[in-house]
Amino acid sequence: MKTFSAPVLAALASGNVAFAQLVNLAFATPTLLNSSTWDLTWSSVVYKGAYGLGTISPIADKPGEVQGVTFELAAADPSIVSLALDGSDVVQGTVATISTAIVETSTYTVLDAPVEWLGKLDTMQLSEDASSASVRVSAESAAVDLLRGNPWYYSDSDQRLVNATDGIFSFVQDQIDKPVIWPNRSYFQQ
Repeated sequence: MKTFSAPVLAALASGNVAFAQLVNLAFATPTLLNSSTWDLTWSSVVYKGAYGLGTISPIADKPGEVQGVTFELAAADPSIVSLALDGSDVVQGTVATISTAIVETSTYTVLDAPVEWLGKLDTMQLSEDASSASVRVSAESAAVDLLRGNPWYYSDSDQRLVNATDGIFSFVQDQIDKPVIWPNRSYFQQ
């Protein structure tokens, strides 16, 4: 559960706040955009306003099922497409973060921006025709790793890969099919 500081709670109570999604695509040269029409600064980093030209698919995770998201930036201006493509030579595996910024409307100051979604980019598609262009990027949630199985076994060889001097499982094979004999109750009453 997220707890907010007193200034954030006061701003929320006053109603003089707006919300914006901050998107950080961590390419070699990061692509930093937000869903508002203003440039917003959070943690000394400036997120350029997407001016309503971008969309993020809804985050719709369900118990036992983790879904990805899709980022799309529609652009009539080639400079916006170049902003999205700047430093994006390697797309697959690039970290993507979505935060919800709480913005104080009189000064456009970001009061807090908790992370809502974290994942890795998968594929990028560029679509263009004579009058418009768009960039679409799909991403997989980092939570999908929680659903993957563990490839390790509780065996001596796997434990030795972790720590070569740890022999905690060295006698497991010797104990297979051996009966475990517990003492009788009278043994403990002596």
